[in-house]
Amino acid sequence: MPRHWCWLALAAALLAIWQVRPELLASPAESVPGFDYAKAGAEGLEHLRALVRLDTSNPPGNESRVTAYLAEQLRKAGLEPMLFESVPGRGSLMVRYRGTGAGKPLLIMSHIDVVPVEKDRWSVPPFDGLVKDGFLWGRGTLDDKGMAAAELETMLLLARHKPKLARDVIFLAEADEEAGGTYGMDYLLEKHPELFDAELVLNEGGLVVWDQQAKIQYVAVQTTEKVYQDFTILAHGTAGHSSIPAGDNPVVRLIQALDRLGKITFPVSLNDTTRGFFKGLSSVLPGEMGACAAKLEDPAMSARCVALLSRNPNFNAMLHTTCTPTMLAAGYKENVIPATASANLNCRILPGADMAAFTEMLRATIQDPKVDVTPARAFTPPTPASTLNTPLYASIQKVARSMSPGVPVVPFMSPGGTDSQVLRQRGMVAYGLMPFPILEEDLRTMHANDERISLKAYTWGQEMLTRIVLETAKQP
Repeated sequence: MPRHWCWLALAAALLAIWQVRPELLASPAESVPGFDYAKAGAEGLEHLRALVRLDTSNPPGNESRVTAYLAEQLRKAGLEPMLFESVPGRGSLMVRYRGTGAGKPLLIMSHIDVVPVEKDRWSVPPFDGLVKDGFLWGRGTLDDKGMAAAELETMLLLARHKPKLARDVIFLAEADEEAGGTYGMDYLLEKHPELFDAELVLNEGGLVVWDQQAKIQYVAVQTTEKVYQDFTILAHGTAGHSSIPAGDNPVVRLIQALDRLGKITFPVSLNDTTRGFFKGLSSVLPGEMGACAAKLEDPAMSARCVALLSRNPNFNAMLHTTCTPTMLAAGYKENVIPATASANLNCRILPGADMAAFTEMLRATIQDPKVDVTPARAFTPPTPASTLNTPLYASIQKVARSMSPGVPVVPFMSPGGTDSQVLRQRGMVAYGLMPFPILEEDLRTMHANDERISLKAYTWGQEMLTRIVLETAKQP
């Protein structure tokens, strides 16, 4: 389809949204004069379509495809982006809109690599940026090119309208988040630490949840995250011809080990973030779930309430450590018993755990001296949760309640890992918030098939992000 027809189709879809629910695109009275959030939403969606079409599956990444596009758009607006390549093709970008310097900078960031796809399991081509049924479909629309497009559009709006701000606003689009950050954040922090002079950071990791009627239910701001740790489970046995089994097959040992690990019941543990999350949602969760959210630590209610809330997969991941086998490897020929069989166990561990003791617990659970449990990487040192007492958190609250009066804004511990962790280790206050409203079940399209973002959700989120940036950056 010619590009101008695609744009007209997208504009028509957004016009339909405006006619059905104008409050979703309502612009605030306190906005900078000239900001047209409906137009910004349409333009941001066009940028997102362009980013989706640039395949940055990691591995191999090829993020420089995206940084070249971002740089072109920013230069057109009069900004001067800086481009970085840790190795050829692994690109990141940073650009700064200058404030008066009365306050330290605000950093808005997103990663531009995506996880690979199984193309034959998608109902649409994953890199075409197709608009269908009120959604933009494609890998990265939610994780995390939607954020990159919205942050790009916010920087373009700043450059065009030139509001006077107390803080610099820095936009960072980084490589390699999905594979650990070696070629992205780790490289930037090692080679260019002077660029990270921000006091406040807004990244992915939180969420805005709405219902089937597009009514906002709550805004969850990531202030901490679970500890990401992979373990290699390696079973040893006796190799030989499959027609003469020796009763010491490592594949069988591995299956037995994974079965035992899968039966672990991890204990519930609350921290200040999860206490604030559930207490804040007690007024909006339906029926008994709401009552339970307020009484999780009541001894008379705790067991039943934990069981009830854990039926929600997202809540379950906040209440418990989880460990999930994600990859298996064994054998090299159909009629040969291999000498070893291995699995990757991906654990998301509640903050504060003793990691050495956790590893020993896994070994003790397996109860097999011929099965090794080895951490796949050095343990990440613990970091405290970001404080809520900041201008950025206050701005998120103000904007959320202006756009959706009465909505709860709550702290959130994300089950997944983000690049915010390394910034918190360096003393920065980092929050996560994907501002595009979403149904909880649609979250499961991240890293899965048929990832997509609602057109009206993107436009709502584009406005929310821009308003949060303006509100925060105008304050010293």
